[in-house]
Amino acid sequence: MIRLESDKDIKELLKSIALKGDERAFKLLFDKYSTSLYQFSFSFLKNKSLTEEVVSDVFFRVWLNRSELINILNLKSYLFKATYNTSISYLTQQNKKSAISLEEVEVELGVDLICPETELINKELKELISEAIENLPPRCKIIYKMAKVEQMKYKEIAELLDISVKTINHQLSIALKRIGEVIKKYLQDQGDNGEFMILFQLFLPKR
Repeated sequence: MIRLESDKDIKELLKSIALKGDERAFKLLFDKYSTSLYQFSFSFLKNKSLTEEVVSDVFFRVWLNRSELINILNLKSYLFKATYNTSISYLTQQNKKSAISLEEVEVELGVDLICPETELINKELKELISEAIENLPPRCKIIYKMAKVEQMKYKEIAELLDISVKTINHQLSIALKRIGEVIKKYLQDQGDNGEFMILFQLFLPKR
């Protein structure tokens, strides 16, 4: 049984699928990534059946092109890019447009999704932060989701969205500034600034 605890394990898994057509290894691949890919796609499509179709389509194409897996250097980035492109394609079909830009994509991104430690945040502040996140520009929200929720590296996001790392930094600074301002104002109104950095750090994505 192949374990999936390191990059080496992933490479062994891909090798087994690519060279041997190992269906058990492919199921391991599906089990490891399908849930996060589903959540990622659903944030765009907001439709369970369509999202399931997208994820199934992505993995079906991975299986059909399995011989190419041994050439993939970053599997997570590869799968997320395929899921993103397929989701956007579905959105385009739904809206009957020739193409959809980042500015047109509506992303579902609640505070519970980006901050699992919400028990540290009271209801009022949580609602204020949720509102600030909901009001982020579409492109900003997508980038913040990829960086914070999916924990993708800035370079990976830049390649996926075909934008520069400088743009990633700029968009994330917008998101963090707005979230930080909400937290700071709330604490000031409560007469307590001591918890600001503790709360703010919950929303910082890893580079």
